[in-house]
Amino acid sequence: MNFSVLKIGDYDPSLGRKIKEIILSSDTFIVYIDTNNTICWATENHSVFGENFGNISNQISNWESICNRLFSKQDSYDYKSLLAEGYARMLDEGNDITAQIVIDQTIERIKQQGKQILRQDYLISSLFTTGFIVLALIVTIIFKKNIIVFIDRSIYEILITSYLGGIGAFISTMVRARNYNAEISSSRRIHIIDGALRIIYGLIAGVLISLGIKSNIIFGFVNSIDKNIYVLSFLGAIGGASEMILPNIIKQFEDEI
Repeated sequence: MNFSVLKIGDYDPSLGRKIKEIILSSDTFIVYIDTNNTICWATENHSVFGENFGNISNQISNWESICNRLFSKQDSYDYKSLLAEGYARMLDEGNDITAQIVIDQTIERIKQQGKQILRQDYLISSLFTTGFIVLALIVTIIFKKNIIVFIDRSIYEILITSYLGGIGAFISTMVRARNYNAEISSSRRIHIIDGALRIIYGLIAGVLISLGIKSNIIFGFVNSIDKNIYVLSFLGAIGGASEMILPNIIKQFEDEI
């Protein structure tokens, strides 16, 4: 098989794939992207298969899969074209060192852009979740008199405190966004869920803090303050924003009992 005669739009007879873009070809091998945007290669010269070829192939396959999960179709295509250069260097030169350099440089670029995308997903998810909480808070305040008819005033205060806990968690999320450790090997859905859960954690923190105050376990003096809803709201927001205050309160309670 003379691979050099193949051109864009032809079918690779060895794999049956339609060629979309040729990365590199010669009489004995071809590396290309098919119409499904998959990296493909074929060769008649098996002497280029050094002991490191399998490792190179595994790396390319792994990061090709990550590109498919993380990026848009065009961005993924661009990165896979660069990864395919690793195969080209191995099949053309038999040089696994040059191939590894190409792959390492491409992986670094994938990680940088991928982490930005995952961080963005995390923040947008947090923002949307907080938006629902803010809307619920506004409705709860506007219809306060109607709500108190159906629930006890203490429950109403706990509800407000929990909302502020979620908002506090969002503020903390924004402040610490730059240090968010996005896991490149995880899907975008995981980071979206993570962003929403961070706000929900704040809601739960607000509820537990308000319950602790109401039961005089912590900050019991707040119950004797006139219009203590403001103090409750402040402590709820602080509890939602802090990742330490709630565990410390739980530990304090465990020590007491």
